[in-house]
Amino acid sequence: MQIAMVSAVGHGGTLLSSFDDALRRCGVYNYNLIALSSIVPPQSNIVLTDHYDAPPDEYGYRLYVVKAEMQSDEPGRVIAAGIGWYQWGDGRGVFVEHETSGASRDEVTAAIGSLIDESLHDLCAFRDIPFICSKIGREIVVTEVSDLPTTALALAVYQSEEWR
Repeated sequence: MQIAMVSAVGHGGTLLSSFDDALRRCGVYNYNLIALSSIVPPQSNIVLTDHYDAPPDEYGYRLYVVKAEMQSDEPGRVIAAGIGWYQWGDGRGVFVEHETSGASRDEVTAAIGSLIDESLHDLCAFRDIPFICSKIGREIVVTEVSDLPTTALALAVYQSEEWR
């Protein structure tokens, strides 16, 4: 299985429309998102991409994702969303999703990185998996809110499915 990892920042007149803009920038705004928990199936390959290439005939399909989302309409606030992952030998593994906000980019970047690292460490420990920091994967988006409502969004995109 190939899992696409994509992230974006969206802006709009409302928090909801900023979320839709972030979905658009990720390439998934015409899907119905189905949120998954944090398990990476065996034989999975996680691929970083700038944009998910959605076939036009999949309008309205279900899209299975792991999602991290942070929104704010407070100018000057720094927001972040991030997904971290850890895989072992056969490609199976775990995802963790975190969101945070703060007053400075450095503060928020450090905080979200720590949250991801600590969660992955714990999830591996719970499963008796040896943990090596250098094997952590991350997709993090950090942005400062300007004069428009803003969403920071990170997605792990599994697959789409039509309605039956």
